[in-house]
Amino acid sequence: MLTYFPPAEIIAHPGLRLVLARGVPSPWSQAAKAILEIKGLPYVAAPLEVAGANAEIAAWSGQNSAPVVAWQDETPLNRWLDILLLAERLGPAPTLLPAEPKARALAIGLGHEMLGEGGIAWNRRLQMFAGAAASGDAGRLAPLIDKYGYNALDAAAAGGRIAATLGMLAAELKAQQARGVPFFVGEALSAVDIWWVATANILAPLPAAQCPMREASRAGFTATDPLVVAALDPVLLAHRDRIFGAHFRDPMEF
Repeated sequence: MLTYFPPAEIIAHPGLRLVLARGVPSPWSQAAKAILEIKGLPYVAAPLEVAGANAEIAAWSGQNSAPVVAWQDETPLNRWLDILLLAERLGPAPTLLPAEPKARALAIGLGHEMLGEGGIAWNRRLQMFAGAAASGDAGRLAPLIDKYGYNALDAAAAGGRIAATLGMLAAELKAQQARGVPFFVGEALSAVDIWWVATANILAPLPAAQCPMREASRAGFTATDPLVVAALDPVLLAHRDRIFGAHFRDPMEF
């Protein structure tokens, strides 16, 4: 069971520390946690309150967002690829990046299309902010809207961008399956499969039994844009379910 400690305690901890967004299935946080756990790397965790000040965490890590991963006295990390590379260094087995250079480059590229700037999760966040921003009364989302540089033009384009990426991912997965490989890249489980499960939860969240959250939040995490819904090929959701069942905490904790 996931146990949260006060920020001051994990900051002082000499080993591996992880800050997670609390109360929401943040794809960046869930991917980081799953990668550490698949590798068997023990950590202590603290919560980041979404849209809160989080003064201790911000002063220590240099930013007020999650995830944050820090090892010993090294600089805290918050980018999805940096976190994976640290995990690969600390826990070489099982490796989650293919050794073959072309497959490795593909894995990192697909990760960017899911979690990087301009990727699926980035664009879904714009869609999630759109209603609040258009209303003129963003409420508790206002700090996040300001932080992530929301603008209406990008939000309007987000659905098409997500749909195009989903189409590419479905084609990639079908090509792999056609040659008898049930993973996105290479010949075995990689970070891409983990990133996809985490990303899918802000498109079509897993049921409450696997991904418990306030029902009021579930609606916001469920894509309704017709372009996105149509692009969610069943092969992508089936892959999510299989990888989740084999490699994630069930139920998810956040």
